[in-house]
Amino acid sequence: MKHEYKAIDIAKWFINKLHPEPLKLQKLLYFAQGFSYAFYDQELFPDDFEAWVHGPVIPSIYHKYKSYEYNPININYDVKEFDKDTLDLLEYVNRNYAKYDSKYLEEITHKEEPWLMSRTGLDPDERCDKTIPKSNIAAYFTSYVFQPDYEEWD
Repeated sequence: MKHEYKAIDIAKWFINKLHPEPLKLQKLLYFAQGFSYAFYDQELFPDDFEAWVHGPVIPSIYHKYKSYEYNPININYDVKEFDKDTLDLLEYVNRNYAKYDSKYLEEITHKEEPWLMSRTGLDPDERCDKTIPKSNIAAYFTSYVFQPDYEEWD
């Protein structure tokens, strides 16, 4: 898998495929990043997530699409050509997570260690711009994938 992608490249792929609302897009990006660590032992993109109230968020992606609020991002992009491993990863996230609504995906992230650890000591509705360490995302998703009841992804 190549290292030349940015979060916006991955976001555009999900937007073309699903036209998700911004909250769902953020969660799909988070799962894509997490499973990239788990399956390939490397980040998918260099952008950082912050531990916002509604789960992990990449601020630049938030600001680009916030005007859509809870509405589908109805844009079609010319997207980068991805290598096979990246496409397999994105399709995995699409198959396993895109079927859920944004609030359910938010609930999932609120139970996961990377987000929880970054919000230690904060009230549930307290604003936060703490970066979720990539090492925490990598460790969490790697341990998740290698649990005995995990089903092989391909």
